[in-house]
Amino acid sequence: MYTGLGARPKEAAGKKSRKGALNGTVIALGMTSFFSDISSEMVAAVIPLFLTVQLGFSPAAFGLFQGAYELANSLLRLVGGTIADRTRRPKETAAAGYGLSTLTRVGLLCSAIVSSVPAVPFLLADRLGKGLRTGPRDAMISLATPEQSWGTAFGFHRTLDATGALLGPLIAFGLLWALPGSYDSVFMFSVGFGLLGFAVIMTWVRNPKVVEVDPAKSEKVTGAMAAHWQNSAFRRVLFVGTAFGLFSIGDSFAYLVIFEAAKSSDGLGISGFGAQYFPLLFAGTAVVFLLSATPLGRLADRVGRARVWVVGQVLLAGTYAALLFQPTSVLAIVGVLTLLGLYYGATDGVLPALAAGVVPESLRSSGLALLATCVAVARMVSALSFGLIWQWVGVDRALALACVGLVLTIGAVSFTAIVRERPTEANL
Repeated sequence: MYTGLGARPKEAAGKKSRKGALNGTVIALGMTSFFSDISSEMVAAVIPLFLTVQLGFSPAAFGLFQGAYELANSLLRLVGGTIADRTRRPKETAAAGYGLSTLTRVGLLCSAIVSSVPAVPFLLADRLGKGLRTGPRDAMISLATPEQSWGTAFGFHRTLDATGALLGPLIAFGLLWALPGSYDSVFMFSVGFGLLGFAVIMTWVRNPKVVEVDPAKSEKVTGAMAAHWQNSAFRRVLFVGTAFGLFSIGDSFAYLVIFEAAKSSDGLGISGFGAQYFPLLFAGTAVVFLLSATPLGRLADRVGRARVWVVGQVLLAGTYAALLFQPTSVLAIVGVLTLLGLYYGATDGVLPALAAGVVPESLRSSGLALLATCVAVARMVSALSFGLIWQWVGVDRALALACVGLVLTIGAVSFTAIVRERPTEANL
């Protein structure tokens, strides 16, 4: 795999006697994400309409919120990764992130009960918790799994993650259907599922044994950021991931485009696609994601992770192109959600698996956190830009610019060394 991506880290050179891709650590972390995603997606599925319809946010204002949302997500990623590397305690670091997110949903519950308590600060604090846990969690998956099975392990984890992301909106839909406008019930159930996820990671996950490296021959953790920057193979992955992030407008904007098109359509107006159905858009994407994440992860292990990842970007460009036609029929909406779900299946677990191959074990938490931070900041810029362009010149031009930028980036990346990655012999 290191052909085209750079030299293989010395720490990973030796063959290690580890369990397969679906070991106890991967399964337990998957179940943690399963419960946590039910909790977070219950909230996420109602927020776009809550802000734009109930609170009257304009596209520009929602873009500002989305940008702040992504920024909050990125602020603690480097902190979490660095702490996990220095303390060799990725489990406790990730658990702190899950715990923080659960506490913020208690705050949302208070906000729903007492109108004077603002909700937005709690939503942003929830992203801080996600940022804290992402790097250590992904590092634990890679450290517990043989290199030739990284795509499969991350794909399996994302499958459980996506299953939670499917059930969360469905539960929110059921609650709001039975109790219209009862956001406090959504937040209350969200707290319960968050506590289950926190209990799983604290009870069944163990810290991995990381190979200790001779300080005289390797980078010190205190110089982690400099070491990552000096790693040319990782730097290529970082640049390309960031470039693609600049043209990722985010799910919420895609769903708002569908909702606005449905509202203005004679054939499928607001009475046919009411606000209560909005969470089902999240569920539709999650169905495709959970069905495709593990198979595409296995495919990435066999044919090359970079190739599958770039194909995922092509699917995202197809999503934008489909949105340009203002989908209003059920078939067209299902097509958009399918493309979006396949995009996540081909990229969400594949990118950390790709990066893990060029980051030493002793610095893996901070390396994956650095990558996630750069991608999150790029998506923040994308959300801000898309919201402003939508406000100024219309959603069609905003989508067209995002689609053209993504296509040009795909074309440029297709000629770089990163796509000439070869699978390891173990996968042939």
